[in-house]
Amino acid sequence: MSDIIVNATGSDFIRLWCLRNNSLHFRRFRNRSWIFVSGAQYDLDFLVRQLDDSGRYNYAESAGENVYGPVDGIRVEVNPSGMGDLVAAIENIGLGRKYSIYNADINPVLRFMSERNLRFFQLASPEDHDPDIPHVHIGGKTRLGTPVDVSIDGRKYGSLNTSFLEDLNDAIMKSIVVVYNNHDRLFEKLLKLLSSNGYHMGASRGKNGSSYQSYGQVYYSNPRVWLSNRIAIEADSFTYSEAGLPGLIQMSRISSLPMATASTVTAGTAVSSMEESHAIRRQILIPLYKDDHEQAKPSSTLMETDKGGMVLQPEPGLYTDVYEIDFSSMYPSIMVNYNLSPETIGSAGDFQVPGLPYRIRTDKRGFLSLALEELLRTRLFYKSIKSRDTVYEQRDAALKWMLLTSFGYTGYKNAKFGKIEAHESITALGRWALSRAISLSIMHGFQPIHGIVDSLWIKGSGDINALLRDIERETRIGIVMDGHYRWIAFMPARSGLGALNRYVGLRDDGTFKVRGIEVRRSDVPEICVDFQMDALNLLRNCISPEEIWGKREFIKQLERAYVKELPLKPRENFRVGIHITRNMEEYRVNNIQKKLLRASENMGYVVNPGDRVGAIIVNKGQGKIDLGDEYSSVDIQYYRRILERSFEPIDFILSTCAPPSNRVTLSTFA
Repeated sequence: MSDIIVNATGSDFIRLWCLRNNSLHFRRFRNRSWIFVSGAQYDLDFLVRQLDDSGRYNYAESAGENVYGPVDGIRVEVNPSGMGDLVAAIENIGLGRKYSIYNADINPVLRFMSERNLRFFQLASPEDHDPDIPHVHIGGKTRLGTPVDVSIDGRKYGSLNTSFLEDLNDAIMKSIVVVYNNHDRLFEKLLKLLSSNGYHMGASRGKNGSSYQSYGQVYYSNPRVWLSNRIAIEADSFTYSEAGLPGLIQMSRISSLPMATASTVTAGTAVSSMEESHAIRRQILIPLYKDDHEQAKPSSTLMETDKGGMVLQPEPGLYTDVYEIDFSSMYPSIMVNYNLSPETIGSAGDFQVPGLPYRIRTDKRGFLSLALEELLRTRLFYKSIKSRDTVYEQRDAALKWMLLTSFGYTGYKNAKFGKIEAHESITALGRWALSRAISLSIMHGFQPIHGIVDSLWIKGSGDINALLRDIERETRIGIVMDGHYRWIAFMPARSGLGALNRYVGLRDDGTFKVRGIEVRRSDVPEICVDFQMDALNLLRNCISPEEIWGKREFIKQLERAYVKELPLKPRENFRVGIHITRNMEEYRVNNIQKKLLRASENMGYVVNPGDRVGAIIVNKGQGKIDLGDEYSSVDIQYYRRILERSFEPIDFILSTCAPPSNRVTLSTFA
């Protein structure tokens, strides 16, 4: 097919959206499908009799293959729309335990594309750019439910007048991809405004937003909008916000999910979809339910195997002449290079997992190893050339997130191709690789300072390139130098011990790498971010601790100026992003989140768990919080405490550079 497939929709009939000469052409295909059922012969015979009695299904005895080897059973033809009813009937006949069902809950579009070896946005070469699809970005925000600062491709409109409506309608009608902001239903309100003013662009519908948890954090997914004959992308989509349209297209290309679908799923779901596509292309059966449960183990073995990544805690302080070296996609590289897959892990095999009672077979490539190989190879390619073009950089960002989650899915309880022993083996090999990197760095004359899972900071003037070659040769995992620092300060945690991910480092090129302080946080007012940026700029040309200490008076003057000018700052500089994690009645303490929810309720404004709401603290003690422009004052004492807290990381850097007589203890900052 010479046209570029940019989208596909449907179930029993699939509609391919093909781009030709910057315009869409549609092709419609019948999409008949099937499921595979295995079980004891007696039970299969009974199922066949039930299928005969129903007279609704065509079936045939068949042989298939799952990741563990050949499987005998029957193949039953069914339309995708009727698959759920058929599966429910088979489970009922088999009492939920007599049959293993395969290829029954696969996305119809993904299956259609994979069975026919089709790809979205197919490239002749990985360096090619994607087609220039007509697209528009509808931005803006709401203030207590009212649209404000609405923009079309960056052009802001002061009012939603006739001219704006004409421009909005034209922009949507001329586009194939519509990226929209629907926080607080902004885009839905704009579409309703268009409709009420006589503009009709075909069918559209919305889908309610929802709160969800991921890695212990609560998030809110904005309501989604569907537009007829257009690919609608919510701007708060994680992949779009991290990697833009090129990254989203890359995820669609490699996962076989339509771009709009890819924008709504997690990176982990995209990886799972990619694995399903790989299985279909290789004609490997996909189980409906994971039935490869964890092997029974004594408690001593659980203690030995159930560990995470390795950490080398830093001693708080400032260090000079420091290299940061990183394993490239460590866990996915381990899965590919060490052939880790459910069917290759066990008690037999020719490779012993370091520190674990598991062995890995290497005589035959495992399913997961092969499935992730293309993803890993493609990501490492774009990582190597991302400095040449922002398109490559955005593709790399999307693939990076997919690879980061690929490891986690091996231990996920419902992962179709997961296995806890594989998960444990990956982390064990990761710990071994980082420990070998530490040992080799010492042999090469470096001092290890800090390490966390796949990154290592080392101090010294040895041959860094020789070290990298030795680490890669011994561990079989790619490793690169992420940066060389003139100096780097590792901050103390509240306990006084070194924080694992809280540091400030100045690279050779004059740029900073900062983690864990206010300048990187979204829950502090702008005044704190501004102060730390100004302070870091004062330290930008400092090479030695003596030069940093020489800036102490300038830093102190800056701190005094920020405190003095605090009451004079524009009111918007005090707005804080407050993260709501639960409903109001679920907060036991009358904290700032509960006060915000009470204020929003009094104003008739709905805030959902996972929302981050901009608010100004008017009087913290009295619980006065301004979501709009109800008050003119702010709680200066509250903001002064927050501002002075942002001084602490900079003051700590100064203290580590002080002469012995001027030094303070870590407890000052703990």
